[in-house]
Amino acid sequence: MYNIGSRLLSIRSSLVSRSSITTLNTFKSRLSSTTNNYNNNFTRCFTSVSGNFSPSSFSLSNNNNNNNNNNSNNNNEVEDDESVETYEELYTESRDEMIKNYEKITGRTVYAAEERQLTHTVADFRKQFESIATGSKQTDINVTVAGRIKSVRISSSKLAFIDIISDGHSLQIMADLKQYEDPTKYSTTITTIRKGDIIEINGIPAKTKVGELSIVPREIVLLTPCLRPIPLRLMNKEVRYRKRHLDFLVNGSQIRNAFIIRSRMISFLRNYLVERGFLEVDTPILSTNVGGANAKPFQTYSNSLDLDMFLRISPELYLKQLVISGFDKVFEIGKQFRNEGIDLTHNPEFTTCELYQAYGDYNTMIRLTEDLLSKMVYDAVGSYKIPLPSNNDITIDFTPPFNKIHFIPKIEEFIGKKLPSDLVSYDCIPELIKICKENGVNYSAPFTPTRLLDSLASHFLEPLCIQPTFIIDHPRAMSPLAKLHRDNPQFTERFELFVGGKELVNAYSELNDPVDQRSRFMAQSNDRQTGDDEAQILDEGYCNAMEYGLPPTGGWGLGIDRLVMLVSNNVSIKDVIMFPTMKPQFEKSVKIEK
Repeated sequence: MYNIGSRLLSIRSSLVSRSSITTLNTFKSRLSSTTNNYNNNFTRCFTSVSGNFSPSSFSLSNNNNNNNNNNSNNNNEVEDDESVETYEELYTESRDEMIKNYEKITGRTVYAAEERQLTHTVADFRKQFESIATGSKQTDINVTVAGRIKSVRISSSKLAFIDIISDGHSLQIMADLKQYEDPTKYSTTITTIRKGDIIEINGIPAKTKVGELSIVPREIVLLTPCLRPIPLRLMNKEVRYRKRHLDFLVNGSQIRNAFIIRSRMISFLRNYLVERGFLEVDTPILSTNVGGANAKPFQTYSNSLDLDMFLRISPELYLKQLVISGFDKVFEIGKQFRNEGIDLTHNPEFTTCELYQAYGDYNTMIRLTEDLLSKMVYDAVGSYKIPLPSNNDITIDFTPPFNKIHFIPKIEEFIGKKLPSDLVSYDCIPELIKICKENGVNYSAPFTPTRLLDSLASHFLEPLCIQPTFIIDHPRAMSPLAKLHRDNPQFTERFELFVGGKELVNAYSELNDPVDQRSRFMAQSNDRQTGDDEAQILDEGYCNAMEYGLPPTGGWGLGIDRLVMLVSNNVSIKDVIMFPTMKPQFEKSVKIEK
């Protein structure tokens, strides 16, 4: 199991000092005690440690598809069992000894505080020197770059190939003893460095006979050693999300793109709004009141103020107070927190953009949505058309205008009869429950008009919204912050944009009647008393602010994470959040005490 190979040993004997050989043999001897508890994964991973520098052993990339590969028992993957932990401890111990030997021979202290004078990033180096002739060396040019080792391949005692990666860009280092500035340090450096180490290379640009752009180093400096072995593959999603740093190291080429798209889309969104006169603002994340959406909040406690506080579920009420105070166009991109379920499209902490425009209404917001989202998608991927993540055979087309579905008429079309005329009063609940039962609609307590209507919409309307589709004119009971419809007071001037069957945008003509707003909040309080802990709470401070006069206003909110999921072709929200919320694996979270 631990046979390194006669050829590699012969190379090693000429490269490694006697003390290094002793260290390696001691390490191998201690590792053998874990053999009975470890499977072939160990063999594969140990190969990387003990010196077999084959490309396959050191490759950080793999053929893992984020959407389709859910096999957590792949034989090439290292799992978090006891034998792996023992192996990692021994690996770290061995590396410590190697690094001490490296420091002794080179006279350099690893981790030393010093400024590194790089001449190029890897990306800049490739851009500047890609055109040099095959088989040539630019001996009159000296460059200094740095990166993390992706693989090491030793050809002989005098030649080694090292692949590094930096910010997603790869580069080959062709280490030639003849070109090395201090040949006495060459063997120590080459035998010390490992996959995952961060190194600095000082040398000359070159291109190999097969056309591979490279650097021929005069010196290689170990800046930061990697003290833990990096597995060949990492496909177990639980491990990936818990150890995101390792996920990016192993699967970076597959998963980085989603976060590049995310950054690009947020930048586009911000610039789009600023160019149209919107002011970006910050509102409190921690507050004594919670409102702006129907959701259950996270609660905490302020020792200084001696009162309960909440993480915001929406910045809406604060943003509308700014409109009242004279800021006609405002927006905020930030985190929201909802103490609800976790699934493929829900994470307790998520990112939204909310904006409010004085003298606009929901028609204004519909036009803005079509223009903004179509341009965001096009800027991100160069097309209005993208594949549906859950079924790549279906193409989503963001070319405006988007489809429209009227909430109540469409449901009535499905059920073949009229819904109750009064959908605010609790008197409609028995009839709504009957309709749900007759049509096989899933519903659950608490039984309120809002919840039952939402169940009907989820069953009948949302599946129709694969292409970008506005569901418009929601019932009054479902929209406590929206203005009554100008043609029918049983409805509100509200829309939700659904794409791929999932909600992306919620917007409406903002309710600006303080008396009506107070009445709506009281109705929500009744819902809370029946057990609906997602119903909104009366915010007296906001109602008081409304009495100073909220101009006619259009309001709009976008779920950024879900839009990024669509555009980056991911089915799970965890794949577009750098560090998704996960339950602790080993220890319980700290309890907050008053």
